Amino acid sequence: MDTSFSDVDTATQTESGRKVSWFNIGLFLLLTFAISWACFIGLRALHVPFIMYSVAGMYGPALAALLVRLLRREGFGDAGLRLMERGNRQGGWMYLTAYLVPPIVLCAGMLVALLSGYQHWAFSTNLQVIAQTLVKTLQAQGQRLPAGMTPERLATITIIGLSVGAFTIAIPINMLAAFGEEFGWRGYLLPKLAPLGGVWAALIVGVVWGLWHAPLIALDSYDYPGHPWLGVLMMIIFTTALSCIFAWLRFRSGSVWPSTLAHAAVNAQTGFAFIFLSHGDSLLGAPIGILGLIPMLLFALWLILTGRLNPVPALLAVPAAPVLKREA
Repeated sequence: MDTSFSDVDTATQTESGRKVSWFNIGLFLLLTFAISWACFIGLRALHVPFIMYSVAGMYGPALAALLVRLLRREGFGDAGLRLMERGNRQGGWMYLTAYLVPPIVLCAGMLVALLSGYQHWAFSTNLQVIAQTLVKTLQAQGQRLPAGMTPERLATITIIGLSVGAFTIAIPINMLAAFGEEFGWRGYLLPKLAPLGGVWAALIVGVVWGLWHAPLIALDSYDYPGHPWLGVLMMIIFTTALSCIFAWLRFRSGSVWPSTLAHAAVNAQTGFAFIFLSHGDSLLGAPIGILGLIPMLLFALWLILTGRLNPVPALLAVPAAPVLKREA
């Protein structure tokens, strides 16, 4: 007597004809959270500097995706590792879009915060604060200002350098760390959920992505100081909006690299609000409080309503993970 059954696998058949392997997705999420949170919590307990354990944790999604693809023999056909999908005329434009969209929506968020009256232009005040910080840093290192250099001039030069860098060298540097997330979120989880529909896939990834940040927010006041729990909710709103934008880049290009570029740009450029605007409550103001996120949320909604989050057929045509059979 012959019987066949799936080896610890459950799958949902979608209208596209491709299966969603919930077991593989669950395994990916388990490994991702275990690896990343071990870095966020464990390395923190060992007094490793924040920058080191936060960046280490960013590679959790990538390592989890790699392990699941190898252990479950899924291959890398839908990982989006090519710079551009063959025959995709939109691929090149998506790189330019990925470079331009982050600063546009972030600047628009700053404008909303200004027009609302909640924040105001405070460059002069912030310049003085930066100047004082630089002087104190030099003094702590036993150094002095260069001859003829004032604290304000040094602060201005620093701001100009950081601003230019945020649009140039800081982006490829940030891409090194952002790829650790993107290979997992947009290189694995998004295409595995895509048969459910692009909108559902993007929303689910956004919520998971936001929750993934929870230890950093609760323990280190990351991005939302003073709000260890409401900050997690706001992060979910933020990452869900970003997830829709990044899913659009991923689906239209067929590659994970445009979303990696956009992710790096966001990480490099969110600090502008702290240079030019007065500081408000992190849950409300720019760059990623509710007022600052309004343009990003509206853009994400526009992508949804105009059908731009529909997965390209080529992505859905990639075969689902093989179902292991056992006979007795």
